[in-house]
Amino acid sequence: MNINEIEKQIINFMDVNDVPGISVSMVHNNEIAYQKGFGYRDVLNKKPVTPKTVWPIASITKSFTAVSALQLAEQDKLDLNKPIKKYLPYFSVSDKYASESINSDLCLKHASGLGRTGHQDRYREENYNPLIIRPQPNREHNIYATRKSLVENLYTAKLQSNPGQFFSYCNEGYATVGHLIEVLSDIKLEDYFSQNIFMNLDMRQTYTNFDAWRNEDDRTYLYSNQNNSPFYTGIDHEHFSVLELSQDYQTFLSAGGISTTANDLSLYQIQTMNFKDSKLNLHSESLNKIQNVNMPFGNSGWGYGYGYWVSYADDIKVIKHSGGLPGVSTFSIMIPSEKSGVVVLVNKNEVKSGNLAEIILNIMRGNVFRENLNDPLKFNIDDKFSSENILAEYLGKYEFRQGISEVIIENGKLCINAPSRLEAVPEKLILVPVSEDSFMNLYDGQSVSFVRNDVGKITHFLNGGYSYIKI
Repeated sequence: MNINEIEKQIINFMDVNDVPGISVSMVHNNEIAYQKGFGYRDVLNKKPVTPKTVWPIASITKSFTAVSALQLAEQDKLDLNKPIKKYLPYFSVSDKYASESINSDLCLKHASGLGRTGHQDRYREENYNPLIIRPQPNREHNIYATRKSLVENLYTAKLQSNPGQFFSYCNEGYATVGHLIEVLSDIKLEDYFSQNIFMNLDMRQTYTNFDAWRNEDDRTYLYSNQNNSPFYTGIDHEHFSVLELSQDYQTFLSAGGISTTANDLSLYQIQTMNFKDSKLNLHSESLNKIQNVNMPFGNSGWGYGYGYWVSYADDIKVIKHSGGLPGVSTFSIMIPSEKSGVVVLVNKNEVKSGNLAEIILNIMRGNVFRENLNDPLKFNIDDKFSSENILAEYLGKYEFRQGISEVIIENGKLCINAPSRLEAVPEKLILVPVSEDSFMNLYDGQSVSFVRNDVGKITHFLNGGYSYIKI
């Protein structure tokens, strides 16, 4: 393992992307092989990042929810294929058939048909905007004050597609499964995570609420190069804007509310790749279930498991997940067959931490997907849907909550110029077909699907859980 080259690449990544601080941890042969902090967790006071600096990890949390669900499944307390409504009678969405058929399996693999329903956006953007000039409301008056109240209010959620038809990222689905876990286990989800995962793995700096992160002495601030975010505090550390998270994020804990360290995440990776006697208290069949393609991205061979993106480099399975919140970008990637993994935590949200994780993994064990990040990824492309005559049907402008996206053909490929999402920057997607109406981004492997109405006309496309409506 060429540590000098790894550190050189980390420093270069920080310079190119103007990153305040990064925490990195690497697993090799199912042991922690390297850990180090780079830059500052507190730019103003020049406090350095360490491997034990606490960060919100955002959506990396989802695999913890999947582990918990599979633990209950092994105990015969949860049938993943049983409709959620059978367990939670107050669960429903706007479509009656979907209300009766959506189950934990569909939610864990983001195939419920709901996508981002808007409930999470309202939860954190309206009631919990932490601007210091806008005081926090009293807890009892907060929107969706409990996980149960969120589930009770999903009756307004509209389908983006039929259940099981397409992949569409859905945090509300993970929040629902989180509530189901606490109902079936008869303990609060916070306590379930702590007692059944954190304690077993000796994850001593892993927390289920943002206040614990805020109160840690060795914790990161959250930074941005922009001061127009609704999460901007009005405070700057040198040229970085300081952002803040929701005062309370417990309703969406199971979707993205855990805070932890690079060190603790490596401990978690080790047990995720331990198929003999994992301290996650799961049999190998359940660990494989989490890490297998449960929702295929067309005929690409890639897809989503439970809480992990699942991809292949030739015959080598790679599991990974990103996390993003205002002021934070996180990434966890593993090759279970080689017992190796990388954790990258970055305290700035306009950065793709997954790019650095891939670079480090390449240096650790040789190129995984490609030699250069500018090279296209290699997955199965369905060429029978790639002619310009077929692609022409998807062209046009589509409306999104943040603006207008335009779908065009460029160099024989479908391209989408997509506006910024809340924690992202404007992006250009270069797509290749993987089945009828299903595409993947050639450079990051993300899924984009086009949805038709009953008469076969394209009405919208799905990207990142959001629905882009054709104008």
